[in-house]
Amino acid sequence: MNKEVFDIEHIYFDNNSETKDQVFERFASVAFKQGYVKSKEDYLKGLHQREDEVTTGFKDGIAIPHCKNSTVIKPGVFLIKLSNPIEWNSLDGKPIKVAFGLAIPEDGNAQHLKILSSIARKLIDNEFVNMLLEEDDTEKLYNIVSSIEIK
Repeated sequence: MNKEVFDIEHIYFDNNSETKDQVFERFASVAFKQGYVKSKEDYLKGLHQREDEVTTGFKDGIAIPHCKNSTVIKPGVFLIKLSNPIEWNSLDGKPIKVAFGLAIPEDGNAQHLKILSSIARKLIDNEFVNMLLEEDDTEKLYNIVSSIEIK
């Protein structure tokens, strides 16, 4: 994954979030502060709308909330590691420990599918998932996530 989409500054350790809404709020704040979205509120609204369609809780403690709308300036991937697992209505019923947040421009259909499917494909790899869940070092996490090839 290239640095324009995912950089080491996109990794956050969260000791405070207790709900999905708080995680969404964190993603929206980060995406706005880092210049990926024009409006924090519109991106947050987009995350909620997408989640209302179908859960973004994958399996094994990982979620991939994402938003594709006109407030997104450029594509970005963010990662939050949670100190306390959060109920997410995941596909496997397990709480979430790691969340990838995606910001995709409204006209980025192909890019949206490439990023989302590349992450999802990597999450099938148990070794990758275990490293993601266990690692608490920012630089090592960055290297783990950067190994995802966007195809």
